[in-house]
Amino acid sequence: MCQPILISISPNTSCSDIALAFKTMLQPWRWQTGKALSQLNTQLKSQLQAKHCWLLNSGRSALYIALKALNLNSTDEVLCQAFTCVAVPNAILWAGAKPVFVDTVKNGFNLDIKDLQKKITSQSKALIVQHTFGQPDDLQVIKQLCEKHKLTLIEDCAHSLGATYQSKPIGSFADITMLSFGRDKVISSVFGGALLTSNQALAKKINKLANNLPSPSYIWIYKQLLHPLIMAIITPLYFFLNIGKFLLFLYQKSRLLTFPVSSQEKVCQMSLKPQSLPNALAKLALHQLNKLAKINQQRQQLAKHYQQALKLPPASPGSIYLRLPLLVDQPEKLINQAKKHHVLLGNWYRPVIAPQGVDLNKLGYKTGSCPQAEAVSQQVVNLPTHPKMTLKHANQVVKIIKSYVNH
Repeated sequence: MCQPILISISPNTSCSDIALAFKTMLQPWRWQTGKALSQLNTQLKSQLQAKHCWLLNSGRSALYIALKALNLNSTDEVLCQAFTCVAVPNAILWAGAKPVFVDTVKNGFNLDIKDLQKKITSQSKALIVQHTFGQPDDLQVIKQLCEKHKLTLIEDCAHSLGATYQSKPIGSFADITMLSFGRDKVISSVFGGALLTSNQALAKKINKLANNLPSPSYIWIYKQLLHPLIMAIITPLYFFLNIGKFLLFLYQKSRLLTFPVSSQEKVCQMSLKPQSLPNALAKLALHQLNKLAKINQQRQQLAKHYQQALKLPPASPGSIYLRLPLLVDQPEKLINQAKKHHVLLGNWYRPVIAPQGVDLNKLGYKTGSCPQAEAVSQQVVNLPTHPKMTLKHANQVVKIIKSYVNH
């Protein structure tokens, strides 16, 4: 049985993460409160050069609270890019405002500045930039536009913790910064997120919303701690007689494993209410944050290897590449071909507002409004760059892609 190469399925989890999850599971009196919370808070403020930090149960909770702090109403618009996860426009809707989708650059994955300028109106109140795949947006131009039009700049750093722009940390440029510690983000605590700012006026508003939130239930915390342990069983068996796939289905059906995006969120309903990050998950996030430099260095090395082997454009300065995007014809065909070799590639973001099944009408997205984003969403495949990948694994992926392209 050969070792599978998987882009998702708890990609960051090492033996030490599994051991920590198991040890923490045996200490339920430390699940909700403890010193890991203050340690994580302090380290994130230092990492992103921020004065204030709040730890929450998810990145979408953090983004929702950031937007609620702006006191938005139904006529206010928040600009965000197409080619994104539904969690972003959902947070805008939940906060009572209207998402306005901005196109991406041609054959690229970040904001098209020209389209952004066209879509700023007198109703525009904020802009969310997401640094897709850990590639920095053009923050110098974006900040100038935000200052000119009095827009609150929010950096969504779910893909980009540890990336830099002009040698300064991504996440340190905005009025408000959001982080996600989801299961397949730069660092993972299965669920979790953070909100940071150095703006004192915004901090006061966020305090009223984020302080004194309840901690998640012991059952919910238990499920998240169980996730790394279950994945340690599923991962090596994923393609072996489909045992791993069956176990994954079984655990999800029994609700021992939670989905990263719920069925309610696909129709714009809030399913996970904002709560504080429990100490148990702060321990998992802190453990990976302490390895951040090493993790990102490996991501950059793997991305460079792919780019050279496949003759792709070099990385933009400061990128970390949570995943390496590749544009191909018939991406599903390549993904299926890779599966035959026990390699699972990714499809962020297909469709243009992912995942499959999202109600675009409820989001207010009009097909054809972001043609460049729609085009790349139909061509994109993601290559794995996570900490469990080696150059040998990367060469296997390259071989499959070359075979597909040359076929």
